[in-house]
Amino acid sequence: MKRGRSIGVRIAGCAVAVLVVALLVFSGLSFFRSSYSETQIGTVKPSDAVKPDKDYTISIVGDISLADNWEVMPYYDSRGKGVNGILSDEVLKIMRESDFMVANSEFTVSNRGAKTPGKYYTFRAKPERLKIYNDMGVDMVTLANNHVYDFGPLAFNDMLESFKSIKMPYVGAGKNLDEAKKPYYLTLPDGNRVAFVNATRAEKGGIDTPGATATTGGVLLCYDTTEFIKTIKEAKANSDYVIAIVHWGTELSHRLEQVQKTTAKDYLNAGADIIVGGHAHTLQGIDYNGGKPIVYNLGDFIFNTDTEDTGILQIKFLAKGGVKFYFLPGQQQNVYTSLLSGNERIQKINEILSWDGSNAKILNDGEIVAK
Repeated sequence: MKRGRSIGVRIAGCAVAVLVVALLVFSGLSFFRSSYSETQIGTVKPSDAVKPDKDYTISIVGDISLADNWEVMPYYDSRGKGVNGILSDEVLKIMRESDFMVANSEFTVSNRGAKTPGKYYTFRAKPERLKIYNDMGVDMVTLANNHVYDFGPLAFNDMLESFKSIKMPYVGAGKNLDEAKKPYYLTLPDGNRVAFVNATRAEKGGIDTPGATATTGGVLLCYDTTEFIKTIKEAKANSDYVIAIVHWGTELSHRLEQVQKTTAKDYLNAGADIIVGGHAHTLQGIDYNGGKPIVYNLGDFIFNTDTEDTGILQIKFLAKGGVKFYFLPGQQQNVYTSLLSGNERIQKINEILSWDGSNAKILNDGEIVAK
């Protein structure tokens, strides 16, 4: 009688033990799934990942036009040197050796479409021209600007498909608002994640480039900053570092619009870690706000026959930890972009730091630091 009861107790005890083990295993699996899910959305920190053995460099340049009906491509073709005919060896070396290279692509890509009625400048390139970006070393393009819709919706959709066909990621435009808002996420060797977001408020005398909607294609506009701020917040929630690239400013002017100053701070407060601007056809000032840099305008990179200031911005994620910023001043002259050196370089840096909105220093090696 006692023995039977003892066996029953043992059996019951074993059942309880099995249940406890099962619960522990299930709990462990649930914890593992939760941790894995967090990793998938980019919350891995350096301590959780393999420490890289070298710095990781993201380089960004301003506006590029490869339009067949504009000024750069006739020189590109007639010189017969490919990208070496429009960019210096030094510039190409930097672009190609950057770990990730970003450029603003300011033209549509198609053999179809009709010019936007009443628009004076309209730019369109044949799809095969996009291979030039590969020759330059470009890894991603920004499309939120005032020329990607120059030949209407057919050409705009062709452009998006052309970039997809060469596996070139883009931000700032899409076949609907969700696509236009979608950040691009780049995972660094240390496991951290960088997000790129892009919007435009460039057009002053009426908006010819439509903003994307829930059902129609276009760019991400930021005249009203609501959607762009939502995009920045989403990017920050899913990454460790956010690069916000904005198409804005007054053309050919070093003076900032007040809206650049105020909304730049809004974007930083929303979670952006650096603001990078384009559109002005020239450089503008460099600021620091709350320990975060604002590079108000990179201007044109290789765009037309004018002589213009330009440069390359570099964001270096250091192997030892931390981030540094560098600006390499250059010039577009005679449809050829090169970097400045010697006294010309020093003079240009001093000019930049004297312009409206500048509140930073640039060291001898090009590093941008807070004043």
